[in-house]
Amino acid sequence: MTKPFPALSKIRITGGVYMVCAPEAQLSVLCGCPADTVKHLIRLGLIVPSEVEGIPSETGPNAILLSDRLMQNDHFSNLSEFPVLQMLYRQGMILPGHPNNTGFKPLLIGSKEQVEAQKAYIYRGNYGLSSREELMEAGLDRETAQTLMRIKLKFAFGRIKDTDELVDTRIIGSDTVEIFNDVLVRRTAFNRFEFIYGDHRVEVDLNLGKNEVYAPPYALSHHDINREYFAVIHCGEGDGWDMNRPCMGSILMFQGRIYLIDAGPNMAATLTFLGIDPSEIEGI
Repeated sequence: MTKPFPALSKIRITGGVYMVCAPEAQLSVLCGCPADTVKHLIRLGLIVPSEVEGIPSETGPNAILLSDRLMQNDHFSNLSEFPVLQMLYRQGMILPGHPNNTGFKPLLIGSKEQVEAQKAYIYRGNYGLSSREELMEAGLDRETAQTLMRIKLKFAFGRIKDTDELVDTRIIGSDTVEIFNDVLVRRTAFNRFEFIYGDHRVEVDLNLGKNEVYAPPYALSHHDINREYFAVIHCGEGDGWDMNRPCMGSILMFQGRIYLIDAGPNMAATLTFLGIDPSEIEGI
C-alpha cells in the first residue's frame, strides 16, 4: 500500500534553507534563498523535468519565504531572482499557452523591507537596463540601444512588466498571514516561522550558526595556483542551472594584481579553494 504524502512537511535543503510542502493546498514554499539554491533543489530531486499535458516543464516551489536577515555571516540570504525565473520560465508560469500559466504567480513572503528589496532585485535581474533612454545613458548610441530593446522586448513577450505583474506578495508583520488555500504562516521569533495547515504545524529556523555558511551545491577541490605575471584562470564554466559547476567566470592575474571577470554565486568559496583571499581582489 502506498504511503500518503503528509498534509504538511518540511525538507532540509542545506543550512538555513528548507522546503515546506502542502500538497493538498498545491503549495510548496522555499524557505530561504541564498546563492545557487535552485542547484541544491535540482541535486535533491526537488526540481525535475516533467510534462504537463504533453508540454515540457519542471517541478519546483511556487513560493519563497524570505529571510528576515539580508545577510548572514557575510553571505546574502535572499537572492530570489533565479528561483523566481525557474518558476516563471522553466515551470511555465509566464509562458503564453503553457498549461502552468494559470494566473497563479510566484509568491514572495516576508517582511515588507525584504519583499520590496527583492522586487527591485528581480526587476533588474530580469531586465537589466529596461528602456532605450537608460541604455543610451549607459553609453550606447541610439541605433544600438533600439536594437537591444527589440531583443529585450522579444524575450519579455512584448512588454517590460513591473515586478508586481510577475509575482504576488504576502507581508508578514506581527499577525498570522494566509499564504494560499488555507495555509498560514506566522513569525515566532526573528527569522523563525511556523506554518499551519488545519491541525498540522511545522517550524523553520532560517538562522545560520555562528560559523555556518551557505554551502555551494557542487564539490570544489583545493588548488595551489601559481602567481603568474600574466594568467587567466577559468573559475567556472557552468550556468545558473548547472548543479555540478560554478557559474561562468574567470580570474585575471597581471603584474601581481588579481581581477575578477564576472563574480557569480559562491565566488567567495571558489576563491578560497583557489587559495585567493577576497582582500586580494583589485577589481571586478
